[in-house]
Amino acid sequence: MARKKAAARRRRSPRGIRLLQVAEGFVQANIVTQTLMDVDPIRFLVGDAGPTLMVGGGGISLLEIAKRPELLATIGSRAMNPENIINIAVKSAVANIGFKFAKRALRRPVNLLNNQLFKPLALGVKL
Repeated sequence: MARKKAAARRRRSPRGIRLLQVAEGFVQANIVTQTLMDVDPIRFLVGDAGPTLMVGGGGISLLEIAKRPELLATIGSRAMNPENIINIAVKSAVANIGFKFAKRALRRPVNLLNNQLFKPLALGVKL
């Protein structure tokens, strides 16, 4: 009796980048960095565009943490404050629920844009 052929493995096409997921991640990062470091995520990563790359106005950037490690204690004390933790949790939950409802409500326009605009471009980006 002949051996059975092994079933061909299914190939999954790469998913690419989904812009709504990037936006949701940025909103979640913004909630945390605003609460703990008093800056938005971009300023946290690169600081101000000045020659020192420090953040003005009392915020804490990644470069400032590298230069002054004692700022980690400040961030830690802010993170251990129960008010800040509750604030982050509530804002994150509201943002998560908002994105779920928006994705559901905008499903048809998003699919239309993906099929008519992004698919022909073949950039690997979807909405």
